Amino acid sequence: MKSIIRELYYGNIYAKDIVLPEKERKKELALYDKLKATLSKESDELFEKFIEITVEHYDELMLLIYKRGVSTGILLAAEAFNEGDKI
Repeated sequence: MKSIIRELYYGNIYAKDIVLPEKERKKELALYDKLKATLSKESDELFEKFIEITVEHYDELMLLIYKRGVSTGILLAAEAFNEGDKI
C-alpha cells in the first residue's frame, strides 16, 4: 500500500492538474470571444481587470475550500479512530 505521507512529501498528489472538460472549456472560450467582440476599448480593459480579480479570488476560494475539506477529513478520521470501537 502506498504511503499518503510519502506521496504528499514528494509532490505526487496535487490538484493543479484538474481542469474543465474540453467541451465545457470550448463553450466558455466561445462565449468569451463573442463578448470581447462587442466591447469598446475602455470596456475591454475594465473587463480584463475584472477577469484578473475574479481569477485571483477564485484561487483564494478554492484554497479555503481545500483547507476546509482537509480539516474536515482529519476531524472525521480522528473521531472515527477515537470512537470506532464504540460503534
